[in-house]
Amino acid sequence: IHATNVAIQKTSPNYDSEKGCKWLLRNLKMYLNTKHGSEKVDELFTEMEALIVRSLMSVQKVMINDKHCFELYGYDILIDRNLKPWLLEVNASPSLSAETQFDYDLKHSMLNDAFDVIDLEKRNTDKKIRLKVGGFDLVYNDGPVKHDRTSNYTSYLGCHQPIPRAPRSKKRLAATMSL
Repeated sequence: IHATNVAIQKTSPNYDSEKGCKWLLRNLKMYLNTKHGSEKVDELFTEMEALIVRSLMSVQKVMINDKHCFELYGYDILIDRNLKPWLLEVNASPSLSAETQFDYDLKHSMLNDAFDVIDLEKRNTDKKIRLKVGGFDLVYNDGPVKHDRTSNYTSYLGCHQPIPRAPRSKKRLAATMSL
């Protein structure tokens, strides 16, 4: 769980440099389901999704709206013992450096999905609104988006497909790990 900065976590005697310290959101959700039940965890993830949407709406008027560029944000959210999410910070231009192979694979997959969302290659020719692209779900489009998959609204944060291993040369891996 990325509860503190990786630079701080690496100094812990319990830090595993092979595994790192990050979980997939899906794995966190499964873990919390075993501890608290799916109803409470679905409520938590719905609140986290709403927290993200509200934070973006609060700065909507000062954000640069240019169809030729996009922003990537990283959200740090603390979950208390009552499963209440607390927004710690929003990182503009979050770090894409990788500490482990898993971290590299995760970020590579996220970037592939981001490029699929912005559709630079114009593959989405039918102009239909896409509710899901890779690991991303459309959650707000001039109002909350209701997904056909459920009659009661439940957040789908963390329910994306598995992270595939990213292509990488051994030479580049060694250079990255030495930084």
